[in-house]
Amino acid sequence: MKQERIGFIGLGLMGKEMARHIVHNGYPLTVMAHRNRSPLEALCKEGATEVSTPAEMARNSDIVFICVKTSEQVNEIVSGADGLMVGSHEGLIIVDCSTAHPESTERLAKNVEHQGVILVDAPLARTPREARDGRLNVMVGGDASTVARITPVMESFAENIFHVGKVGSAHKLKLINNFLSLGAAALVSEAATMAAGMDVSQDKLLEICSQGGANSAMLAPVMEWVLHKECTKLQFSLGNAEKDMRYLTETLNAYQLAPHMLPPLCEFLTLARDDVGEDSFVPQAYDSCIKRNKIVSD
Repeated sequence: MKQERIGFIGLGLMGKEMARHIVHNGYPLTVMAHRNRSPLEALCKEGATEVSTPAEMARNSDIVFICVKTSEQVNEIVSGADGLMVGSHEGLIIVDCSTAHPESTERLAKNVEHQGVILVDAPLARTPREARDGRLNVMVGGDASTVARITPVMESFAENIFHVGKVGSAHKLKLINNFLSLGAAALVSEAATMAAGMDVSQDKLLEICSQGGANSAMLAPVMEWVLHKECTKLQFSLGNAEKDMRYLTETLNAYQLAPHMLPPLCEFLTLARDDVGEDSFVPQAYDSCIKRNKIVSD
């Protein structure tokens, strides 16, 4: 069987590890630089090949993975002046691993289909730690035959792969998933602030909550920052969190759905982003809570 030629665009915290696993599994890999060349240079030392434009990558790939921050970036990579579609060929598969706007994903998939190109959405769950270990979760939206074709490549970096439906479905589920996780993280930040403001032990808060119904996957990562000012377990930026919830809000508006918990979460994330910076991680939103409650921390 002919070996798939892989392209990868977006060598950030997650993407550089995913690309590393792909090349380690023996796939011919092309990569391109954005601002930081160090991940690209490391991959090239391990066998990857550098290209200068998405169009050049498309000409030399059967499957191209994209892992960037926004739908606007995805659209430019695919449809821009020197984008993937300029160098596309019949049967090219584009796999968007970004957390993107579902409506944009569905529209883009229809546009590229006219040129014989297939786009699937494959957003990621878990963190850069699991990316390093090759243990990401991937949700995939697309037809069954395309998903079957890209699955062996995704198994290079994923522990669990979920085919969730047609194109666009995965990005919708990823936004809902992030609503649940970010909502839990916000609650932990506010709970820890309540403890600080009422002069009760935050260590005991963690001990008690971790043993009962208040426990969640967000409790330990947020409390790691609260108690130790370390952020090793949840390296997800407030800028990305705010963007994701904005995409979810716009998607729900299109379906004429009226959530009650999402608006205050969006406000919480926006305030935290403004207070501590968009590149700060979600657990650091606790500092915003402390600041806005005028609590003097130790």
